[in-house]
Amino acid sequence: MEVKRLIVTLVTVFLLLGLYYLTTMPKRKQAKEIKKMQDGLKKGDKIITYTGLSGIIEEVLEDRIILSTNPDKVKLSIEKWAVAGIDDRNLSKE
Repeated sequence: MEVKRLIVTLVTVFLLLGLYYLTTMPKRKQAKEIKKMQDGLKKGDKIITYTGLSGIIEEVLEDRIILSTNPDKVKLSIEKWAVAGIDDRNLSKE
């Protein structure tokens, strides 16, 4: 009976570890992709932030970027981690 109990316990532990791995790996992969995108930002990129601000990068600093918004060309300084992605929409009417 002890061997049976040990086998059931080991199977349960491996199933729980497998479930944990399957649920956390997609989030880790997505976080790595976002970090790579944020580290690759350059002047002239059109971006959108997690708060919904969009604009064009004027300057890239170590951990911040200077963002120019349309149409008034207001310049904002935001943290790189706040960038949600590259904005592929047409931001200007030029």
